[in-house]
Amino acid sequence: MITKRAARRSKLALAAAGVLALAGATISPSYAANDTEIYIVQGLPGKDLDVEIDGQSVAKDVKTAAVAGPFKVKPGSRMVTFSENGTKVLENTFSIKEGSKADVVVHLPASSSGDPLVTVYKYEDVKVPKGKAQLVVSHVAAVPPADIRVNDQVLFANIANGESLQLMVPVATYKVSIVPTGETKPVFFGPVSLTVKGGAINRVYAVGDPEKKTMNVAVHVITASTTGSKKPSEVNTGTGGQAVGDGPSLEVNLAR
Repeated sequence: MITKRAARRSKLALAAAGVLALAGATISPSYAANDTEIYIVQGLPGKDLDVEIDGQSVAKDVKTAAVAGPFKVKPGSRMVTFSENGTKVLENTFSIKEGSKADVVVHLPASSSGDPLVTVYKYEDVKVPKGKAQLVVSHVAAVPPADIRVNDQVLFANIANGESLQLMVPVATYKVSIVPTGETKPVFFGPVSLTVKGGAINRVYAVGDPEKKTMNVAVHVITASTTGSKKPSEVNTGTGGQAVGDGPSLEVNLAR
């Protein structure tokens, strides 16, 4: 027989479990506490790569410009191995702190004749203003230092292989192209249309080799914390100097 006290405790336990389940569902996956994760960004053209972390298989046949993950890992020093058809392409170590996130990118060096590289791009717990997005462009292609042109303006200048630059931008669609530093031609890549997601970190990786016509972009979007209030649907413009209640207020509808 279940006593009233036991039944009450059971109900409280179920309620607590429900609250925890709801909290787990609503916490942003990018900044959950004690949640150490990595994503794999495949920047090697013409390859379908198998991926191992610390000797354990986590992904198979990851195609060029694809993003795989997230994969939960233990904080500290980790080993990542990339292979194709059973042949090891590259193996490298990286470190990650507890509760953090990172993109592990395998890519070509500045010279396509060199060996592939692994570069780790770690996420910061940034707060993105309402109606804006953080745009991060990383140069991981087989080209010398380059300019990234956005809507025909140089927003990222003289970026070398492995480097990354970022800025906050309004939510919109942008035309992005990659050209030699200080020049407008030849165009290594683009222009391509990129629509950024608001309230998020939008990472764009330029990958490939323009000489072999394998240039591409890998795009990874991850939710961020936000600041500020939402865009208003209407603005009260007042009553033309009349006392409150003496005349109709005027409103401008912004939800169009």
